[in-house]
Amino acid sequence: MAKKKDTENKEFYIVDKRILPKSIQNVIKVNDLILKTKMSKYSAIKKVGISRSTYYKYKDFIKPFYEGGEDRIYSLHLSLKDRVGILSDVLDVIAREKISILTVVQNMAVDGVAKSTILIKLSESMQKKIDKIISKIGKVEGITDIRITGSN
Repeated sequence: MAKKKDTENKEFYIVDKRILPKSIQNVIKVNDLILKTKMSKYSAIKKVGISRSTYYKYKDFIKPFYEGGEDRIYSLHLSLKDRVGILSDVLDVIAREKISILTVVQNMAVDGVAKSTILIKLSESMQKKIDKIISKIGKVEGITDIRITGSN
């Protein structure tokens, strides 16, 4: 019998930290102390006041949605009229704004409208311009709806 890969049993969720049990929140605090203050694991565990066994049991299962400086990830959800080159036009707007594109997913058009999701990464300075960027994308001919979600 072939052994299943560990990744086949994994399921991931994005949840508000406030609903997590206190022990998990404390592991997050320890990880933050280690990352942000370069404190040793031992010192961070002691400062937060959890047992070493609790920390080591959960530490590898808890990661922030996005790690990395002050950059933030956003999901752009677009409804696009079925027109040749419309997605290219949207991507051109994003490229002109010097925005990093992480993923692009476009579904087939149904009743003349295609849904597309674009995952982008914005630097701290670009986050202040998000409304302007969304407005520019919304002006592309054939965009019928644009929504943004998922900033972390």
